[in-house]
Amino acid sequence: MPPRIDIHEHLLPPALIAKLRSRSRPPMIVEDGDRTMLRLKHELGGPLDLSKHDVEQRTVALDEAGIDRTVVSLSTPYGIEALPAEESLDLIRGYHDGIAELVASSNGRLLAWAATPLTAGEEGLAELERALDAGMVGASIASEAMSTPQRLEALAPVLELLERRGRAAFVHPGPAADTEPYSLEPGTPKWWPNLAVYPGLSLAAFFAWRIAGAERYPRLRICFAVAGGGAPFMEERWRTFSGESRGIDPNLYVDTASFGRLALECALATYGVEQVVFGTDVPVISAETVSRALSEFGPAAEQAVVQRNPRRLLDLKE
Repeated sequence: MPPRIDIHEHLLPPALIAKLRSRSRPPMIVEDGDRTMLRLKHELGGPLDLSKHDVEQRTVALDEAGIDRTVVSLSTPYGIEALPAEESLDLIRGYHDGIAELVASSNGRLLAWAATPLTAGEEGLAELERALDAGMVGASIASEAMSTPQRLEALAPVLELLERRGRAAFVHPGPAADTEPYSLEPGTPKWWPNLAVYPGLSLAAFFAWRIAGAERYPRLRICFAVAGGGAPFMEERWRTFSGESRGIDPNLYVDTASFGRLALECALATYGVEQVVFGTDVPVISAETVSRALSEFGPAAEQAVVQRNPRRLLDLKE
């Protein structure tokens, strides 16, 4: 039976944790009494449970969730990709080297998205290519880096590289270099960005891709996290104002992270079962809700979303 694949999890390798501990400004990891805290530039951050980033515990969690393989990535809301070039490259190299070691020792349970430097020009592109050479399945890209046609044009070297190499892109909510802090007000719930900020960042990137990306990169397989910020629900509004009547192209996917039955019904009805892929956002949230909701659609739909579609997105042969 084909493996059950989760394309959206996050994992901090020890090498990156050490680098984040050594920093004196966000993003950084600090100790506050008996708590480990994550400090960020664009949002408040908060307690960080590093046990959830232990690879042995993650493997146990995969078994408990019935997931055979997962694709891990650097969490773009940390803002690492958007830092000044020297800082960004140092942290991204730490992530790439550390995660490659974990993937190599995982007996096939882990795959990885490379991180995409946004400020380092040719040196950043070379680092991305190095990660692809090391076997990473594609690249995660912060949504704000492709939120307008002009930003997509600036990202062309990255997109051309991925298309030429036959690797996929994974667009996750996160800042670009010029993104202003978006959730630092006192009293703002820790979860506020997840609800009131990230969907907007993702929607802009999703529809910018529809306008200016899909035709230019017809062979690039691309997946938007959290269903493109709720793009299925907005599809009719997009068609109303754009005058566009075509559906999405077959290389465009949305993932299922954070959603239950109602949202999944909308995604499947809007874009079709072949364009939805299983993603959970572990360890930020549990895989339980989306897994249970998918099982309610029956084995054919569940197999497409959890097994067949991730393999097509990632072009996995084994």
